[in-house]
Amino acid sequence: MNILIMGSDITAWTQAAVLASSGCQVSLLLDQNVEVESSEPQLSRLVQIQQAEGRLQIIRGESLHDPQTNLLIDARVNLDFDSRKQAIEQFALYLSKAQSLVVALVQPVEIGTTDRLQQQLNDQGLTQLSVVYWPSFIQSGRAIESFSRSDRIVLGSQHSGAVQLIKRLLTPFNRSLDNFMLMQPKEAELTKVAINGMLATRVSFMNELARFASLNQIDIEPVRQGIGSDSRIGFQYLYPGCGFGGDAFLQTLQQLTQALGRDYQPDLLSVVCSINEQQKDLLFQKFWRFYQAEIQQRTVAIWGGAFKPNSSDISGSPALILIESLLAHGVRVRLYDPAAAEALSHYFAEHSKRDQLVLCESALIAAEEVDAIMLVTEWKEFWNIDLAALRQKVRQPLLLDGRNIYDPAYAQQSGWIYSGIGRGQAL
Repeated sequence: MNILIMGSDITAWTQAAVLASSGCQVSLLLDQNVEVESSEPQLSRLVQIQQAEGRLQIIRGESLHDPQTNLLIDARVNLDFDSRKQAIEQFALYLSKAQSLVVALVQPVEIGTTDRLQQQLNDQGLTQLSVVYWPSFIQSGRAIESFSRSDRIVLGSQHSGAVQLIKRLLTPFNRSLDNFMLMQPKEAELTKVAINGMLATRVSFMNELARFASLNQIDIEPVRQGIGSDSRIGFQYLYPGCGFGGDAFLQTLQQLTQALGRDYQPDLLSVVCSINEQQKDLLFQKFWRFYQAEIQQRTVAIWGGAFKPNSSDISGSPALILIESLLAHGVRVRLYDPAAAEALSHYFAEHSKRDQLVLCESALIAAEEVDAIMLVTEWKEFWNIDLAALRQKVRQPLLLDGRNIYDPAYAQQSGWIYSGIGRGQAL
């Protein structure tokens, strides 16, 4: 199968590399000056392998004509309807009237976009184009696995030929258990944004419970386990923390809020988003209260800057807001992240020049002579650090755990003043 993919984010790169690895001939059309995806080493290696094998071609600019294309995947983000339609029309100019083409939209779109695009193409005589909505559920940190072993394959389509083409394309990834779910395009569009809305709601609900627990000397962890033990609820996304991030996730929530807001005020989702923004400021508030506002010229170690583990992506990361607040109050920051150092260096370039922020080569180096450690991203290398030995490196043994990865009793026995999210000492 010959596939053209338009886009430059992790969704486009993952689909291009994985589909090429299944034997497809894939062309990935990038905008000029877009760098090769490097947020996940495993994905970068797969891209290189498929390029070397000749199954994946990287194209830049306007060179998108290939008369053999069977499937056009539009993976571009933050694109208005007219711009999306224009690019598809330009590609269609190269097709003969007898040549059919499936156009798959995979990013979150305004509800009704697929049907509207199909109708306008039909009105212009481009009836050989079948527009479908095939939402991507690719997750940063596990991009290849989340695409090739997806929990579900949702397709919004009214075209039987397009359905069969997508099914055939995904046969290598849908053999053990048929996870294919066919529905109307509007239903698929709403499904995509609603899933992220539900996940965000679970996280924010746990953060609300953690806040109550902290105020009432309750440990949130046994409560979390009790809630998750109910088979109707389960444990996924039931972890309180210092806020969730990721541009794609946050944009989807904003899109869902706007869609709901056209008919009524979406009170629940507005509160969910508000709670998340409050959580991003929680570690700073704890630090402020502990030192009774005397924080200028103090030094803090930040562990983790990526918005989630196993990714170098810092978009929407709670660490960004936390670090900006600390720097604005004259606090020096020693920052370590095993994958996102380059992105963080660019983001905080001006502060680095003034020595307000130092990027460190390890978590232990970052902790030297600091007045607090703030854990923001739960990288595996942080979980079993020797807290007793680490105690000897710091100036003040204040450990603010934004992901609840440490046992409060163990941390306190190791000499730390420990405060998590609804766990340990309330600050």
